[in-house]
Amino acid sequence: MKPTMTIKQANQRVEDHLTRVREALPVEAHYELKRAEEQGPCLDPTDGGPNKRVVANRSYEVLGLPKENIPSYFTAVKAWAGTHDFRVLDNNPPNEYLWLENNTDSFRMAMQANDLGKLYLIASSPCVWPDGTPVPEAAALEAPAQEIVAQPVTPPVQKPRKTRPPVDDEDFAQTDWTDEDTY
Repeated sequence: MKPTMTIKQANQRVEDHLTRVREALPVEAHYELKRAEEQGPCLDPTDGGPNKRVVANRSYEVLGLPKENIPSYFTAVKAWAGTHDFRVLDNNPPNEYLWLENNTDSFRMAMQANDLGKLYLIASSPCVWPDGTPVPEAAALEAPAQEIVAQPVTPPVQKPRKTRPPVDDEDFAQTDWTDEDTY
């Protein structure tokens, strides 16, 4: 329930981190935005915090680099991370996936390669309040729960079903079964 940066600030920080990590890659690389989520839902907050927070995400494809050099790009980004206050969260499989987290602001980045030789840079923010301050509804959800007293349930009154008057077997053939009131 603490204030955070705004989602606008989170979007800017995501772009800043993605711009900075490009220092580790060759200058001939160019970047094509593949996915931008300006204000996505915070579906799985790692801090156990309340809902109503949002995240910023970006994914860029790295173009213009020879795919045979992909292992060297992973090595370079991993070295860059160690000197720019990022720690490695996962590097498995090596030269296919590298997941980083910033030690200061908890923003995360990943570098991912696929079998086709495509390379991607991805970044996301931690969960933030859209305007930087907790949403009042979320604060109410965090308040201690009041005891709920169960009210007795009264079963609905059922009307008796219409029944057909008893008939003798002799009269059975003479009964008009199409008349709904007879049964």
